[in-house]
Amino acid sequence: MIRTSLLAALLGATIAAPALADDIPMIKSIDVETSLTDLNNPQAAAYWKTLDEDLEAAIASQLVGQLGETGMDIKIDMNEVELANFFQEQIGAADNQLSGTVNVIDMEDNSNFETFDLTVKMNQIMPMLPEGTDVTVITPTSEEVYVALVATFARAVVDHIDV
Repeated sequence: MIRTSLLAALLGATIAAPALADDIPMIKSIDVETSLTDLNNPQAAAYWKTLDEDLEAAIASQLVGQLGETGMDIKIDMNEVELANFFQEQIGAADNQLSGTVNVIDMEDNSNFETFDLTVKMNQIMPMLPEGTDVTVITPTSEEVYVALVATFARAVVDHIDV
């Protein structure tokens, strides 16, 4: 009896697996664009100089198995990239943030598209900081903060399109 039930369950799982795989959206391309007008202060230009490539790579790394020759295009237009200045950092009001409009478009099915605004602020990156990071002394311009902001933004994009 148990053997028959186990065999039926395994057979059912084998048949259902391809159906579940069809529900995962395939991604053809990822394109992030940040213009100079999106950088809210001079030091941000130096700090965020590789943001486009870094964010594209961070999103792609979370979509392993979903990237292909066909599928949806992810286009992100960054509309605000802010880096706290020295004064804000000294008084504890530092707030780095990334904001952008995300468009997910299926070029083969015009009815399959989505647009959403996404903002990630400094207070949302804590889970992405390396273990043992002292958040009371970390500077907003540290490499850890940059990596955590990019990773948090990428995770939010992927979570939103995988829903």
